[in-house]
Amino acid sequence: MNISIAGAFICLLTVHIISAQDIHLSQYHFDRLMVNPALTGIFNGDKQVSLIHKQQYFSVPVDYLTFSGSFDMKFRKSQNPKGFFSAGALFNYDKAGDGDLAFLNLDVMGSYTKALTKSFFVGLGAYVGGGQRSFSEKDLTWDSWWDGGHAVPGPSGESFDNTSFFWLDVGGGVNIRLQGKDRTKIDLGVGAYHLNQPGFSFYDADKIKLPYRLTYSAMGVLKLGSRLDIFGNGLYQSQGPYEETVFGGGLIIHVSNKKAREVEVHLGVAQRLDDALIPMFALGYDGWKAGFSYDINTSGFKAATDKKGGPEFFVNYTFKKLWPLEQTRVCSIF
Repeated sequence: MNISIAGAFICLLTVHIISAQDIHLSQYHFDRLMVNPALTGIFNGDKQVSLIHKQQYFSVPVDYLTFSGSFDMKFRKSQNPKGFFSAGALFNYDKAGDGDLAFLNLDVMGSYTKALTKSFFVGLGAYVGGGQRSFSEKDLTWDSWWDGGHAVPGPSGESFDNTSFFWLDVGGGVNIRLQGKDRTKIDLGVGAYHLNQPGFSFYDADKIKLPYRLTYSAMGVLKLGSRLDIFGNGLYQSQGPYEETVFGGGLIIHVSNKKAREVEVHLGVAQRLDDALIPMFALGYDGWKAGFSYDINTSGFKAATDKKGGPEFFVNYTFKKLWPLEQTRVCSIF
């Protein structure tokens, strides 16, 4: 096997590996639709918009850029219905490498949540969507250009059937919400993505199947006092031979509980097993919430990154409808 063929093989193998994995975020609890379609509409309010930006590995020659955005809303005629439908949309974009290997997808989600008692809810969700994988040859270099002293750009001698491809995608999930008094709550769920296992490749005759992504999540808050809560989150997900376990927790300090002037501070830390330690900070005011986390790399890649992972920023806004006074009491879904 000559160097050119070996290089092309390694490049394609890398493309296949990266293509077989979804993006992952450290502050996944602020991007619920990435975790489980059944979490669509599970928040304290009527509509919510969320944006997350992540950039990794500044200390290596080529860093990684990830962006995720979502919108979801409830359909309900009262503040405390026995059940309600929700709908939402999730957009993801990821780019990495000299070849600008990019991942883009858009999913439309729907769910139904049923109140079995005042404190026990069961939700079912599903999504349908599509995605695109692409790369650019413009900034790639090839061994055939090397003349022993320097690179002489010219024809690469390599060819690809496609530099982009599209696929359709479906999945679903189930979630259980246990709602205590006031702010105490816990969500336990299972999500399944890519149930149709779409096939794709940059070569027409070499299709591979995108493996299922299964998620098992737990996200909860326990009220300790009028101005203090503790929170904990855990996520395990697997996709083909790859798996990820993230867990963490911290404090929520309610600086002000005045209506329409609520102020809260989130302080926490998480651990992605065999990969990163993640300190987190967030600030909330009224319907706004914004936060920051930083991945401190602890994996074998730390030799190249000097333990530097990358920052992740999020911001979301929750719209709350003003209900008639006779309907206003403690909201069922926080």
